[in-house]
Amino acid sequence: MTPGQCRGKLPPMAKKRIPYRIEHTRNKHSRAVLLNDRIIIRLARNLNTAQEREHITYLLRSMQRQLLRRGDWVTIKPFQHVLEGGFSQHVRLATGKTYRIVLVPSNKSGFMQQGNTLHIFVSPRTVQSTLHRTLWKAIAHAEQTRIERLVHAVNEQTLRMRIRSVRLRFTASQWGSCSPRGIIAINAALLFMPQPLLRYIIVHEIAHRKHANHSPAFWRLVESACPQYERLRNELRHFHLPSLS
Repeated sequence: MTPGQCRGKLPPMAKKRIPYRIEHTRNKHSRAVLLNDRIIIRLARNLNTAQEREHITYLLRSMQRQLLRRGDWVTIKPFQHVLEGGFSQHVRLATGKTYRIVLVPSNKSGFMQQGNTLHIFVSPRTVQSTLHRTLWKAIAHAEQTRIERLVHAVNEQTLRMRIRSVRLRFTASQWGSCSPRGIIAINAALLFMPQPLLRYIIVHEIAHRKHANHSPAFWRLVESACPQYERLRNELRHFHLPSLS
């Protein structure tokens, strides 16, 4: 185990099911994610023992309900061909735009964009997780400006909050985030998903500029800018983020 992680006893209803791990974090809110077929419970800071137990039980039940519907899940895997040994492939975004990915032998890992072609440099020491991470970085770099403009446009059309900057990046744990300083982060996986879901996540994160929680007031604010948020939120549960390993 790494620092800040521990193992705990599984609540009775969860025995004989999917394995899990507990991580203590400095986050304001507890959350559960699925990585490599293991549930990761990330506990919020400053919880007492009873609160930790309550959060673990609730999050495990919530995640396991999602797993019962796993047959309906769609995992976002746009780079499978090159990850499985191919030297080039085309990837199509939800907007219809297509990028050509070409693997290039090199002394070190990295990428370079030339128009709609993404050259991915692969060294003899490059492992699959590094290649996977580089692929996501390349596509995020290529689409950064468009997503930045989109976030500001949605904000101008709806909530008009103060945004410091916008970042597009891949993470295997969350669709988006909003820092106390006003930095909006959008998951690059949303580039391959229905556009209404991307817009919902943008509104969701912008709303956190006013409410840094998921209180009733927060959801009312989200609804004011995205009346169909509940349907989109449920639709989002059918998508699964891939692991980088």
